[in-house]
Amino acid sequence: MIIRKPYAFLIKYFKVIHIIIFLFILYLVFSTRNIYMFFKNYLLTGTYTYIENMAGNYINFIMFLGSIILIASFLLIYLLMKQKEKKVLYYLLGIIFYFITFILFIVFLNVFNSLEFTSLSNQSLVLYRDMALALYYLNYYFLVIAFVRGFGFNVKKFNFEKDLKELDITEEDREEIEVGSGIDFENVGNFVRKRKRNFMYYIKENSYVLTVLLVIIILLTTASITLNKLVISKVYKEGETISINELDYKINYSCITDNDFNGNTIKKNKKYLVVSFDVTNNSDNSLKISSENTRVKINGEYFYPKTTQLSKFEDFGVVYNKQSILKNSTKNYIMVFEIDNVSNTILQLYAGKEENGGEAILYYIDVSLNPYIFKDNDLGKFKLNESISLKDTYYKEGSFQINNMELLDIDNYTYSKCITADNCTEEKRTIVPKGVKKLLKIKYEKETPKNIFYYLNIESDGFSSSSDINIVTPDNYEENTVLLEVPNNVNLDNITLYFNIHGSKIRVTK
Repeated sequence: MIIRKPYAFLIKYFKVIHIIIFLFILYLVFSTRNIYMFFKNYLLTGTYTYIENMAGNYINFIMFLGSIILIASFLLIYLLMKQKEKKVLYYLLGIIFYFITFILFIVFLNVFNSLEFTSLSNQSLVLYRDMALALYYLNYYFLVIAFVRGFGFNVKKFNFEKDLKELDITEEDREEIEVGSGIDFENVGNFVRKRKRNFMYYIKENSYVLTVLLVIIILLTTASITLNKLVISKVYKEGETISINELDYKINYSCITDNDFNGNTIKKNKKYLVVSFDVTNNSDNSLKISSENTRVKINGEYFYPKTTQLSKFEDFGVVYNKQSILKNSTKNYIMVFEIDNVSNTILQLYAGKEENGGEAILYYIDVSLNPYIFKDNDLGKFKLNESISLKDTYYKEGSFQINNMELLDIDNYTYSKCITADNCTEEKRTIVPKGVKKLLKIKYEKETPKNIFYYLNIESDGFSSSSDINIVTPDNYEENTVLLEVPNNVNLDNITLYFNIHGSKIRVTK
């Protein structure tokens, strides 16, 4: 078989090759612009229009094929120019740039595929937008030079017609090489050794370029993975500490409910996401949380904290409503979000904003929520002084224990009233129930959640009531004790404390 050196072909079709390069780059210009505009609009609006097969609409086979053809074309012209001792910087940069482009197309393909089941943080969107922007504008450099060299215009100092003539097609450039058709293993061995030798010479001669290219690839890949996983797209989980400016957040738990603590439906066809969190102020000044910018992201849709009907959720804790957090203190609050569905729930904590050309970009820290969905389950009957596990309730952990119960007509107690640390007096106070009610005094173990008594009903001699029960425990009352107003006809000898914790039922008897 006879083959011919490619240099004569490359010189003869120098312009045609550059026209082909120009056309492929032009296609990539439009393609990368579409990617850039997607991430730009997503960042500005916080949402996007979902279309089927998004990855295929933005990253297609022609883009990958075009990158490969451009790499091959630039490589061939690079070898020609090097052999003719011409300037090779443009072609060397083209090889590197379109190799990086090929890698970034793979990255973007994975990003678009991931949008099928998750969302992107603002930090991720900024990174992807800037990467797409760089690809888009850098393509113009290679596009303009390919256009000039392909269509033969002489622009200022670039006399490409002269360069083309000076390439000179010599007989050596069209020299034929004979390759025998018979199999001679000795010749085959010599051929392999020769090619291996030539390959090693090539590696040594171009070691600098290859080393730079390899380092760029390794650094780009490592930096992309590290930044994406550990910094830019880091998604926290419940229970982890998140530091934002001078505030530390810890998401304790989240749950979904459509009923208040009395079991009444709050709003038809609506669900409520309750997020309990601790916030620590590490500064020397009182601070407030930017609750108006805090939000929950569910399948690309945003929901903001609810500021009405807050009493419906007081069993979960204190609803945050612009309270000041004192310096060097930790507080526990809840936020409530009215939502339509539950899927891929991401809490986005506001982390600040940046002005960019009159455009305000908000930054968020993402926390992946695993909300407890209430369901009906009977956890059984227990006696006084028995430890009752709460792991199958929305508390997810812990336990509680009722130690004693007694009915009182009135209750007298003593407490310390202190003007200063060294100036305290013993004060007496009497608690009298309203109307014809009685007082039910319940002692419990210290690990018992105090808000568990919001879910308490009383069953006694066929009588059951929750609406007639009021918690009247004073702030300065005995520790680990709750005082309730209950109906007058409650029989202490036949009483059941019936806790209905959003569907998780527990009964405690004497």
